[in-house]
Amino acid sequence: MDQETALSDKLRDRILSSLHLGLLQPGDRLPSIRALWREMGVDHRVVAQAYRILEDEGLVEVRGRSGVYLAPQDQLGGEILAETARWMAGVLVEGWKRRMTLAEIPELIRRCTSTVRLTCACVESNVDQMTAYCAELREQFGIESVPVYISPVPLPRPERSVEFHAVEEAIRQADMVVTTSYHSRLVRKAAENVGVPAVTLTVNTEVIETVQRQIRNGGVTLVCVDPEFGNRLRAMYADTLDGPGEIRVVLADDPEAMAALNRDEPAMLTLAARERLGEGFDFPPLLLPHSPTFSAHTARELLQLIIRLNLSAAERQDATQLLAGTGA
Repeated sequence: MDQETALSDKLRDRILSSLHLGLLQPGDRLPSIRALWREMGVDHRVVAQAYRILEDEGLVEVRGRSGVYLAPQDQLGGEILAETARWMAGVLVEGWKRRMTLAEIPELIRRCTSTVRLTCACVESNVDQMTAYCAELREQFGIESVPVYISPVPLPRPERSVEFHAVEEAIRQADMVVTTSYHSRLVRKAAENVGVPAVTLTVNTEVIETVQRQIRNGGVTLVCVDPEFGNRLRAMYADTLDGPGEIRVVLADDPEAMAALNRDEPAMLTLAARERLGEGFDFPPLLLPHSPTFSAHTARELLQLIIRLNLSAAERQDATQLLAGTGA
C-alpha cells in the first residue's frame, strides 16, 4: 500500500468516525494540509494527494487556499448517509461474487453473530479500563462481559502464583477472554490451559494521537475513578511526557478537586467517572468520546472470533436438528 492510499484510509476513518459521532457536520473545515503533514510527519504532497483521493470519493471538498471541508452528505430515506450506502453496496457485491442472493445475506449475518449469546471474561486491574472495555464489548459487539480483577503489578512467574489459578477458574466457563498487554502473559497462558481463546486488546489510534497532541499542547486533565488508571496512562505515554505533571489526575470521588476543574478546558473523562458522577454533573468539554476504545485490529480479531464461535454453534444446532428429524 503506497503512502497516499494509507494516509487516505487513515483520514477517511477519522472523518467518518467523527461524522457518525456527531463531532463533524457537513461544511466543517478539516485540518489543513500544513497541519496534517506536521502532525503525521509526511511530505505535504502525500497529504494533498490523500485529500484528493477523498475528494474523488465525495467525502471532502478541496477549496484551494480556503482549505479542505467536509462535503455535503446526501441522505437516503432521511436516515442512511450516502457513504454508508456505498459501503453496504460493497458488502453486497462481495456476497454476489460468492453467488449469494440478497435474501440469504441477513440469515448468514444472523448465524455469524447471533446464534448464541457469547460470554467474555475481561481481565484487568483498574476500574476505569474495566468499565470501558466491558461496555464496548456489550454495546458494540453484543457480548456479555464478566469482569475479572487482578493485581496491577505483573508477576515475574505468573503461572506459579495463586492469582494465576484464580484467573484459570474465572475464565473456564467463558467463551473467550480479553485483556491488555500488561496482563497478556498471565492471561494467555491461563486461557491456553483451560482451552479458551484469548484476545489482547489494543487502543484506537485516534485516542492515542489525540492524547499525545493534548500533552504536547500543555498537558491532559484525566478525570477517573481508580488512581491506578492514572499511573497506567502515564506509563502508556511516557515517551511523550516531559514530566508526570503533564497528565493531571482528578479522582471523581474527590469533591474539592472536581469543584476546582476548569470547565473551559477539555478533559479526558472515563466512562466509570461519568457513571460515578451522574448525568446531572456539569462536565467540562470532553477531549475524547467514550467509544470506540478498541483499535480496528482488535475489532477485526474480536469479530473473527465471534463469527467462528457462532458458526461452530450453528453447526452443532444443525446436527442436533438433523438427528432429531431422523429419530436417531
